[in-house]
Amino acid sequence: MIFGVGTDIIDTNRINKLLNKYNDKFIERIFGSNEIGLLNKKKIIDNFLAKRFAGKEATWKALCSKRGDGLNFREIEILNNQEGKPYLFFSGKTKDYITFKEKSLGADLKFDISLSDEPPYALAFVVISLAPIKKVLHKN
Repeated sequence: MIFGVGTDIIDTNRINKLLNKYNDKFIERIFGSNEIGLLNKKKIIDNFLAKRFAGKEATWKALCSKRGDGLNFREIEILNNQEGKPYLFFSGKTKDYITFKEKSLGADLKFDISLSDEPPYALAFVVISLAPIKKVLHKN
């Protein structure tokens, strides 16, 4: 069952303007430490940042209906698995918010994200599904 869907598109030029105006302050305010670590390995940082910014917006849209609901963009990180597929990693109060949502819904939330770009645009799409809560088996 689908819990939420979010999408966002951003013009990479907007990210460039923010980088030129605020530089590291912008990056440190919006992006988590894992993303910042990946940033140092990228040649074209504006596409990398734009896709992740759009992904954070799409996640927020899919997860909650209003700002200030316990989400912090730095605590929503978009990383890649070994095959390059993007996934969402949550920490801090945002992770606590998601745990609270799962408990109140009686189901785990499963997050799927897709990122794409066609410069100067970057696009993100997030689907959140309800999944049965995983039961922990205790050995006697």
